[in-house]
Amino acid sequence: MRITARVSAAGASIAALVFVAGVLNAPGQASGAAADPANACSNPVLAENMAGWGHLDGGATSRRAEISGHPVAKWAFSPRGLRFFMPELRVAPGQTWTVSADDKLVSGSPTNGSARMVVEWYNAANRYIGESPGPVVTVPLTKHGDWTWTRIAATVTVPPNAKSAHVLQVLNFGQANVIPVYATACDYRLGGTSTTPTTPPSSDQAAVRYHWGTPNPAESDEFNGTSVDLAKWGLFGASPGDATGCSPGFDGHGRRCGSQTTEGGGRLSVTGTADGVTGGLYSNHGGFKYGRVEVRERALPLADNGGAPYHAVPLLFPVSADYSQAEIDFAERDVADPAVELFVHHDGTQDQCSLTIDSTEFHNYAIDWAPHSVTWYVDGERICTVNASIDYFDTSNGGAQMDMFPETGTLMRPAREDVDWIRMYPTADTQYS
Repeated sequence: MRITARVSAAGASIAALVFVAGVLNAPGQASGAAADPANACSNPVLAENMAGWGHLDGGATSRRAEISGHPVAKWAFSPRGLRFFMPELRVAPGQTWTVSADDKLVSGSPTNGSARMVVEWYNAANRYIGESPGPVVTVPLTKHGDWTWTRIAATVTVPPNAKSAHVLQVLNFGQANVIPVYATACDYRLGGTSTTPTTPPSSDQAAVRYHWGTPNPAESDEFNGTSVDLAKWGLFGASPGDATGCSPGFDGHGRRCGSQTTEGGGRLSVTGTADGVTGGLYSNHGGFKYGRVEVRERALPLADNGGAPYHAVPLLFPVSADYSQAEIDFAERDVADPAVELFVHHDGTQDQCSLTIDSTEFHNYAIDWAPHSVTWYVDGERICTVNASIDYFDTSNGGAQMDMFPETGTLMRPAREDVDWIRMYPTADTQYS
């Protein structure tokens, strides 16, 4: 890849796009996360331990953390048998409950498996008085990292004399103690409804589809003002707090000027001219590592003068490390190229994937940076996951950077990069310097 360290007006390395904002308030997503009071399952996502979860037919059980793609959970229960129980439920006769959980069949010989809920009823003396089975649900074979989970559910009516319900799952995956099965997000709802999603809702925003929570206003911007907020952002070419000034451009090519980055009409814009004058944006907050960011962005040519294309990229660039150790470029491309690319630079090497898309139109580009992986989303769809450990603190660019790659004096094709909004989200792994 051609990206090297960015240079500010003062000559220091400039960082790029950051993850930092609202905490997901789903049931027990991670230690300390708030529980949903309408969900009567006492340990829905095994946030601290396996309390209430266990096997019924022998074999080992475990609490697994390999489920980063689930909309609300980070942990799952993994039995190595075909029958297991979930947390007990207190009930009263005549009530209607919907009990559910999300299952995933990770690997093994069968193409598909199946599962069903079975609710066993017990009286005040803790004596078994009957059971209510739910429907058999097909559970497809998936791969590690696949976010597709299957909802296993049953809606049941509490019989006379019942005081407690033992909520079980009965599996049919062909080979007990062999097939890895994950279950999580138990959800018990009085009244016959279940609100925890099996799959992410339809949305072209990753944050909505995967329930990333509410953005932190201090680290996000809707760009609905009439000028750039210089308390929050710095402009390439200008001194901190200033809106004017120029400095050498990317790799010394052309110039970056504060005047080229403006806000108005509900968006932020960076404009590049035919003679190589462009700009960009960076944030004024402190460092972080790990987390999520989503930006709605486009870059389009303004004229066809036969000039060379500008290069547009939202990115993450830790200032404390060489780019080859710690840079994440998402939606990198020459303006109007038919594809955008993800580049993850780590350990002196890089991994990449690409997507064919019309990047002259607005799209939503998102990154989930975890301790051992980087996942890329475009318009709410997960495109790829790169296994890489980047252990450096970052500061932020605002998602708008347009560079002149050819030598100074090259005729450039005028272009503009627009950012509709940028939203930053922390995760349980996010750290701040």
